Amino acid sequence: MRGKYWPVSLTVVFLILGLLLSLQFRTQRLLASSLEAQKTEDLVAMWKNLSSKRSQLQGEIAQLQQQLFTLKTGSGQDSDAETALEKELARLQISTGLSPVKGPGITVTITGDAPLLYEDLVDIVNELWASGAEAIAINDHRIGAFTAIADKEEGSRVYITIDGQKLLYPIVIKAIGDPHTLEKGLTFTGGLIENLNNMFNIYPDIKKEQDLQLPGTSLPRWQYAKPLPPDKQAPKQSQAK
Repeated sequence: MRGKYWPVSLTVVFLILGLLLSLQFRTQRLLASSLEAQKTEDLVAMWKNLSSKRSQLQGEIAQLQQQLFTLKTGSGQDSDAETALEKELARLQISTGLSPVKGPGITVTITGDAPLLYEDLVDIVNELWASGAEAIAINDHRIGAFTAIADKEEGSRVYITIDGQKLLYPIVIKAIGDPHTLEKGLTFTGGLIENLNNMFNIYPDIKKEQDLQLPGTSLPRWQYAKPLPPDKQAPKQSQAK
């Protein structure tokens, strides 16, 4: 980025400025040493010439100062842009579940005597998302866009799995967000938890928390999907007003 090279440009500017000032000082010293041997007409001409050179040097110095200001300003813009990109990257990493996060929220604990199906677990997760959860994990499995919740049969028993891994009881769901809002999203009258209580005898234990910590996850490896070049992408359709 341009901001990474501005110290080098700044050094060059100062070197040029130093050379110009040194040249002006040397000229003045030579002039002073020979003034006594000069005629009046020559002194007047020399003064005019020196005045012209001084004006020229002042113009060059002003130009260099402007370039220095431009370099500093450009560096600041690049720095601001880099900071903005870093913030956007951090936001995307949190949104996709790549970064570990912490914050207030709730825990939902379901014990092994509950006849829980994977569809019930999906419903709880979706209800938490709808209630404003910003991050969710189940037994320290971070839930992201590519998380698969399903079931697996082993003999006469059926297990719930997350991304193919068996989910052991107790099942602890952690959700970061406003604790009060998340709790009300699950427990309002006629809501999901009431239905689990009355229809399936499932009684999750819900607790408000002030310091939850959720791990990060990783994105899958793409084998078939490839990014479409910009010139091949379909134009966005304008929304009807």
